[in-house]
Amino acid sequence: MAMERLVVAVTSGLLLAVLLATLAPSPALAVDCGTNKSHNSFIGSKHYNDNLLYMNHVKEKGIVLWELNTDVATGNVGGVINYIEVLDQKTDGTGGCFYLKSGGVGTSKAEFHFKSQRNKGLDFIIKVYGRSY
Repeated sequence: MAMERLVVAVTSGLLLAVLLATLAPSPALAVDCGTNKSHNSFIGSKHYNDNLLYMNHVKEKGIVLWELNTDVATGNVGGVINYIEVLDQKTDGTGGCFYLKSGGVGTSKAEFHFKSQRNKGLDFIIKVYGRSY
């Protein structure tokens, strides 16, 4: 009887772990900082008739012993996004990383998550291009 309970508990635990790993939200696009000094990223393709729909300068000072985390949402950009540039202004290797949390190419909005290196700040320029409605 005790052995049956143990088997059921282990099986239930494994099933729960698999479900959590499968169903847990994941970023739409994760960008690894890698070993490059600049962490620029280009998503989609820019067309000749695209307009700049959104631009933002994400800049925050570093805090000693902290990694900064911040989210930036474009809101509705008034068009369909075709191309996104995220440009790291820290080209010496001290810049942070980002990932696209939701939206992006083919939608009318995008949400980004930025993370700095420990003790370092963030300095990125976001440019979103597409066709206006």
